[in-house]
Amino acid sequence: MNTDHSFTASFFEILYGVAMVGMSLVLIAITVAVFAIGIKFIKNSRKLLGSGSILFSIIATAMIVLMIQKQFL
Repeated sequence: MNTDHSFTASFFEILYGVAMVGMSLVLIAITVAVFAIGIKFIKNSRKLLGSGSILFSIIATAMIVLMIQKQFL
């Protein structure tokens, strides 16, 4: 039995999990930032740009939720 392969597989499985969590957190942070920028644009009388930003962040949130459900739940 070659334990080197099982250690390598376990190591890469852990790295994959860390990468998925990290990527999910970054995507969530970017989506929240785009939503906040959208609100700022609406307050600064750029209503169309603000509405587009908010719509984009809502769609991105739905996609993130689907990704998290598929990967983690």
